[in-house]
Amino acid sequence: MNCPTCNTANRDDAKFCKVCGRSLATATVAASTGHAQAEAAPAPAPEPAADAMQHIPAAPTEAHEEDISQEPTLVISPEQMTAYHQRLWRDNVEPQAASAPAQEDASDTGVPASAIATEQQASGEPVDSPSSRQDEHGPIPIPPPPPPESLTGGETGMEATPGEEMQHNGYVENAGYPEMERSNTMPDSFEQQYSEHPQQAEPADQSQQANDGTKDENAGEGTPSTAPTSFAVLGTGTTLQDRYEITSLIADNEQEHVYQVIDHQGYQRCWNCHSENNTAADDFCSDCGASLRDIPYLMHEFSAEQSKEDTPVLQGNIVNTFVDEDRTYVIEQREAENNAFPNGVHLLATSRSDAGNVRRSDPNEDSALILQLQRIHESLSTPVGVYIVADGMGGHDNGQLASRMTINAIAQRMTQDLLLAPLANEKDGVPASPPDEESLVALLHSAIEEANTILCEVNTRNKTDMGSTLTGFMIAGQHAFIVNVGDSRTYMLRGGQLYQLTTDHSLVGQLVASGLIEPDDVYTHPQRSQIYRSLGDKPNTQIDIFKQQLHPGDKLLACCDGLWEMVRNPQIESVLNTAPDPQTASQQLIDLANDNGGEDNITAVIVYVQ
Repeated sequence: MNCPTCNTANRDDAKFCKVCGRSLATATVAASTGHAQAEAAPAPAPEPAADAMQHIPAAPTEAHEEDISQEPTLVISPEQMTAYHQRLWRDNVEPQAASAPAQEDASDTGVPASAIATEQQASGEPVDSPSSRQDEHGPIPIPPPPPPESLTGGETGMEATPGEEMQHNGYVENAGYPEMERSNTMPDSFEQQYSEHPQQAEPADQSQQANDGTKDENAGEGTPSTAPTSFAVLGTGTTLQDRYEITSLIADNEQEHVYQVIDHQGYQRCWNCHSENNTAADDFCSDCGASLRDIPYLMHEFSAEQSKEDTPVLQGNIVNTFVDEDRTYVIEQREAENNAFPNGVHLLATSRSDAGNVRRSDPNEDSALILQLQRIHESLSTPVGVYIVADGMGGHDNGQLASRMTINAIAQRMTQDLLLAPLANEKDGVPASPPDEESLVALLHSAIEEANTILCEVNTRNKTDMGSTLTGFMIAGQHAFIVNVGDSRTYMLRGGQLYQLTTDHSLVGQLVASGLIEPDDVYTHPQRSQIYRSLGDKPNTQIDIFKQQLHPGDKLLACCDGLWEMVRNPQIESVLNTAPDPQTASQQLIDLANDNGGEDNITAVIVYVQ
């Protein structure tokens, strides 16, 4: 199976890409229904299909390039999007090649680079450039929130999970990346676990004595060294088995030393799911998507004199043992002591919608859905909910009807399978088993497919071309499953930082991903209203779905383009950081969108996680 993001070949049963860590669940579902496609840059068809929808004009050619900059929200064909890319490259690449003849040799064959670019354009292939190879498939996992100050003994900033970076459509870069979070994150330090050891409070000169195995000459005769010379403490940076590198000393006594180490060969055994199906070239686990680079563990070092009776009972999970120079080493993965949600997950949700200043006299084409069941048994809250924003296609027939039908179809399916089914199973007092991740993804995907099918059937029967974008999320327990079709967006605020979780399926989104325009240009670009993916456009449309781990304090926002085009990301971040509740936040965002112009309908769904 090839990853839809980086095109890396993975095992057929892999759930996550071993190179980029992205979920392969969407590609698997799409393949099983016969519609897995690479929609980003397909080769243009020689002729438009005979049954092409009425609102999609023919792909422009050099002789006649149709100006569609003044059109309302418009679904463009993949051929149109590819042709637009080709024109931009022709206008930008060829003049540069003409002004720099010294760079014409593109390969050992001596073929000029401009000739290769021209040949690729003529054949319909996208020009292969560094910017054209950038990711356009969805986000990278976001880091967990920083631990409380009381757990670390000092201020701690947000750090990235090892091996991960952030790159959210140009807004936040190298801040550390969203899982979709690649499952759990190992703790960064274990000092608190061993705070009871008196050796930690010893003066620095005694620690030095333990390192070199000597005594202070000025000390009294009755002052022994901390450890015998044969059992000296290993220094920071020491690597054992070409694998475990010591990063700090946690505790030491005469027969045992405890270190924090990082594992440089984490691929041998995934710390999260314990899979052994990975290789040295894998950065992420192909079974769970967890990062495999530089994972921290505890390492216990026992002297040769340590007896079996004196060996302590370890509380964590022992993942490896070995003997090196008469010393025994045990690698321990500490169990999480505190559940992030000791009383379960509690959700505060709200939704608001406004027609906007410019289109106030017209029907509001947005619809929203909040479908939430939150039960508490034995003081433990177990929520299940669906939170969706649908934006009817502006300028098309019955945009408001398209978004309403979309919401209704999803609500009906989710009510039956996600909410009512577990209640029915428990009517005899037998607790229902929580649904697994694959079944949740399949249910969400199927519900959106049903909405798309309904819209397509109505369009075929009534000769209309109505459609809708869709974004939002489903929350089940401690995880959210983000969904997106079109240019509406879902954001998350974590640790005071705003992250864009979804990728815009639009022409300008493609231009940003390809490096042809700057991220801020999406707000003013003349083609910003053109999208290449929506519900109702065609059967078997591709749907982005991915998983996100939740933490206390997270805030999720799903909104239409009428909000994020009027309210820039820094303003959204400020509102979510300061608003005391989702009701206040949603109203403030609506007001800001209208104050900044209110050019389109404005809808927001906000959930606070507690």
